[in-house]
Amino acid sequence: MSVGALAGLRVLDLTRYIPGPYCAMLLGDLGADVVKVEEPPFGDATRALPPAVGEDGAVHAALNRNKRSIVVDLRQEPGAAVVRRLALASDVLVESFRPGVLARRGLGAAALLAENPRLVYCSVTGYGQAGPHAARAGHDIDYAALGGFLGGNRDASGRPVLPIAQVADMTGGLLAAVGILAALQARERTGRGQVVDVSMLESVLALMSIPAARLLAGGGLSGELAGSHACYNVYRCRDGRWLAVGALEPKFWEALCRALGRPDLVGRQWARGDRQREAIEAVAAVFAEKDRDEWVRELAAIDACVEPVLEPAEAFAHPQAERAIAEQSAGGSSFRSLACPVRLGDTPAATRRAAPRLGEHGAEVLAEAGYAAAEIDALRASGVLA
Repeated sequence: MSVGALAGLRVLDLTRYIPGPYCAMLLGDLGADVVKVEEPPFGDATRALPPAVGEDGAVHAALNRNKRSIVVDLRQEPGAAVVRRLALASDVLVESFRPGVLARRGLGAAALLAENPRLVYCSVTGYGQAGPHAARAGHDIDYAALGGFLGGNRDASGRPVLPIAQVADMTGGLLAAVGILAALQARERTGRGQVVDVSMLESVLALMSIPAARLLAGGGLSGELAGSHACYNVYRCRDGRWLAVGALEPKFWEALCRALGRPDLVGRQWARGDRQREAIEAVAAVFAEKDRDEWVRELAAIDACVEPVLEPAEAFAHPQAERAIAEQSAGGSSFRSLACPVRLGDTPAATRRAAPRLGEHGAEVLAEAGYAAAEIDALRASGVLA
């Protein structure tokens, strides 16, 4: 097996739920040694989410491969001391507590960077380390709401549409990984680590970059990518299923109009008012004449940016998605899950470890940090180490 691009890096993962674990897993996929620090008695809450894969849930298994698990009670000073000691030998620490929580336990960025100046300390929070919402609780729906994402995506009745995926959480995890990699590259030049501050709210705002550019520059929201034009829209077919048309470039729009037998619509691509509405209605009427998959077959050879709107189960079974899904193991069971989406030619990502059982590697990790067997036994006896 090829050595991963991040081989030799130690990551201390103090996160739970979705964004932080996803970030740390990506680093593990790329070769880093990731130690997941969990709290007693149950560890990361995703372990309990159904369906089960072995002892834990599939969601946990899909977000925590390529990690080792240690259970430490950070509320006790000896437990915080364990994490401080592990941080001394780590390159990266990722945490997702509210601002100030870890600092009160002696595990804040200032304290740990003073002890290990090369440490990259990444905080993944709802609203960042500053501002009026910094200490506020929240979940993906809250960040999507406050970031304008829900307000900008509504159904025909005006009701905000909730996406099936956690847009803030997943984007936040990706941006945290980007920030960590940038900080590691900077460390190559300066020899110093630094703080990486990623918030779920700003992750949503990042997804809104194009609407933001228009609004903040004094313009208004443009609807050409939100269903106001025939060339970029979704259409219901005879069987009630849908097609997505993304024929933005004139050549694609012309090809589509001719394939649909409506060359008269070519000149209406960017028409406004009634002429645009009539074009949408005309295209909708044509697509309503056949089932979705009939159109897929008929338009397969037409270079016009038309694809079926797939249900999630259909999407995961699509031939193009085959290389994105890999067989994994967890708790002695085998299951299929999404593989690392980053593809490197010489140092490819790989699954070297299944998601760990709760506390599976506690003694192993502490021994690597220099703890004697008697010290580890004492920590277990005191309840600091599970």
